[in-house]
Parts: sequence; structure tokens; C-alpha cells
Amino acid sequence: MWVILCVWLPLPFTQQRGVSLPVLFRLYVGKKRGGQADSPSRRTSGTRLAAARAAAEAELTREVTKLNLGREMIDLLASWAGDRQVVVAMDSAYAGRAMLEKLPDNVAIISRLRMDAALWTPPPARRPGQKGRPRRRGERLPSPSLWAAARRGWHRLTLTLYGRPVSSQVFTKTALWYVALREHPVRIVIVRDPTGRRRDEAFFCTDVQASAASILQTYASRWCLEVAFRDGKQHLGFEDPQQQVELAVRRTAPLAFIVYDLVWLWQADLHHAGQAIGWVPRPWYRQKVAVSFADLLTALRHERWSTAFFDPRCDSRWRTNSPATWTHDVLATA
Repeated sequence: MWVILCVWLPLPFTQQRGVSLPVLFRLYVGKKRGGQADSPSRRTSGTRLAAARAAAEAELTREVTKLNLGREMIDLLASWAGDRQVVVAMDSAYAGRAMLEKLPDNVAIISRLRMDAALWTPPPARRPGQKGRPRRRGERLPSPSLWAAARRGWHRLTLTLYGRPVSSQVFTKTALWYVALREHPVRIVIVRDPTGRRRDEAFFCTDVQASAASILQTYASRWCLEVAFRDGKQHLGFEDPQQQVELAVRRTAPLAFIVYDLVWLWQADLHHAGQAIGWVPRPWYRQKVAVSFADLLTALRHERWSTAFFDPRCDSRWRTNSPATWTHDVLATA
């Protein structure tokens, strides 16, 4: 399983949806894979098997989890960002203590919160002369579901989610989510659909000064990551290669997403230069207004093929190929 960190870019030709560019990759291997149960026909003796078993035991003793790998990438990105603020939107499965505690000063995390989450007030200040261990949390607060059920005055908010205007009813709270973040409170946003078609949802942000609109819009931009996975699998063969050597596994899959990034950056460079590409007209897309990744691949292949195979005839006997940058050569493999 791959743990991937992406950078969201609000490219102007994506109709305010933006695009997610994978930049960091970590391979997670669970404890239940790679044993004799997975391959009963494997040889039970030999130096290679002994070395594989020793490497597997050493890997298991490290207890590397998906949260640890994700936190490692976030810390690395925060060091690259310098003084700039880094806002990370992640799935709720990664919103654990190993990910949230002791974050860098320039990092804020946004994720989904369970509607039955246990929330608390911050610990009260110690009285003069008070003895005993300092309290880590205050009084127990209602869960988000109880807050939503008892709420009467909701704030109407119009947001731009997934490139479309959406009307929602929201209210915010600040509380201590002790099970995941023991020392700092979080900003909680509870959302209700005015039409009643969707159930109530709750989101949180480690930055208590963040607004409800920024929290919801930032989390909605996470959907671009799912689009990147779909395009990488369908068009670039992200899940097709099958290797048995660890180094090959670590190289092949990330290369597909590197090509994915280069294709989008190629289009961004054309747009910055004032050029535009046209997509292949398809009659079933009657209201298509934005370019897709498949359109970019078609345009890129057409440009490379026209340059490589349809150049004017060369008069000299020995043709001299025009020099091409390495990025074009990599993109041509898409």
C-alpha cells in the first residue's frame, strides 16, 4: 500500500476544482503479508529465504505504521515550506495521535470528525497550593451528534465545493479531542444539508482561528487526490506493474505519478504562455467546459508524434535529430 502526499494547485483551466500533484511517496508493508501463508509453494530452506526472513523480522520490529509514514512526509514538506503555512487535508483514518501531536508550527491539519467523538473542555488552571497531578482535560462535552440535535440557530453559508456553489447550514465549536490531540484544542465545524438529503457531518482543524468556510473548502479539495489515483491507474499503469524486487516496486509506481505531474505542468506552462489545447469533441459530453487528464494525454501525444514522425523531409543524407529535453522524453512514455 502506498501512502502519498499531494500538493493541490488551483490551476485556472480546471474550473476552480484544482488538481492534485503527488510529490512524496512511502511504501507501507503490513505485518500480515509476505509470510508462508501467502505462498505455500515457496522453498522452506536456503540462504535467500533465511535472509528474507531476517529482513522481515527486522522490518516488523520497527513497527512502522501508515500514520508514521504520513507524518514523516508532512514534516519533510513543512521543512521545505519555510515560513509558509501548510494546510493538510487527510482522510479520517490518518487523523490519529501519531499524526496530530507535536506538529510543526507552520502545519495545520483538517479532517473529518466522528459524530460520536468524545470531546472535553481544556483543563482548568491550578489553584494556588493545589496538590496532586495536574489535570489533562476538563469537563466532558456533548458529542457532535448531540450538539447538532440540540442546535436551533444554524448559520447559512454558501460555499464553492467541487467547483459548484453549495448552500449549507453550519456552526462551530472549540473543544479538546483528547483521544487524538491531548494538549491543544481543535476547531470543529458541524454541517447540515438544508435539503435533508445528506446526514449531518463534522470536521475539525488544528488551527482554532480557521474559519468554517476555509475548513470545508479545503477538505473538499481533497477529492482531487481520488481523481489523481483514478487517472494514474487508468492511463499511466499505476497498478499494472508486477515486480518481486523491492527496489523495482519503490521505483515503478511513483514514476507513473511523476509523469502525471509533468503532464499537468506541461499544460500549465502552455496556459501561462497564452496557448490553449483543444480536446477531442465527443457528442456525449454536451456541457463539457474543463479539460481532463485524458485530453492532455491526447494533445501531448499528438504534439510529440507530429514532431517525431511528421517533420518535413530532410534533404541531407544523414538526418540530425533535434535535441529534446528530458521532460519531453519522459512525457512521451505516457
